[in-house]
Amino acid sequence: MTRKLVCLAALAMLGAQALEAQECRTRGNRTECRDRSRTWVVVHDRDRSPSPWEAAQFGVRGGYDFEEDVGSAGAQLRIPLVPQLLLVPSADVFFGDDDEDGGAAEWQLNGDLVLRPAELGGLYGGVGVAFMNRDDPEDVEDDEETEVGYNLLLGLESGRFGGTSLRPFVEARWTGVDDYMPFRLVAGFNVPISR
Repeated sequence: MTRKLVCLAALAMLGAQALEAQECRTRGNRTECRDRSRTWVVVHDRDRSPSPWEAAQFGVRGGYDFEEDVGSAGAQLRIPLVPQLLLVPSADVFFGDDDEDGGAAEWQLNGDLVLRPAELGGLYGGVGVAFMNRDDPEDVEDDEETEVGYNLLLGLESGRFGGTSLRPFVEARWTGVDDYMPFRLVAGFNVPISR
């Protein structure tokens, strides 16, 4: 009886005062009611989880730089700007063998714009700016310098992992600075931090 009253009130709020709920059912988080025309109408959708592109997210990631043979660890924020477009600031630190050749990045800050067309499922791509601090063996005056470059990235994000809010992803990244363009493979997970 209470569910029928809730359905009637919801239908009235939807502007369907002339309709009368004949039957209601609950499926998961949704309550649906059938009107006189026998059409099911969703009148309540409890606790709808936002899509990963509607909520801000925090993520951690690890990767490998195939150019310099070093590993990386980093973190990122995913901030929705408009549907299907995100601002993704991130930071990575690189660690591996310190060899005589130099050239490997020590850290990198990124500001990327990521586009994920809904038609492509979890596939996304992006471009951005990179601030890279690396050893430069050809510069004898200053062994380290921060350089500005660009990022190109292509990634794939899955849905939630099991019953958790973790959203795993894998990403291919290219960072161009002058004639230096390392390829990195990155994997990690994001967690929604807002609705």
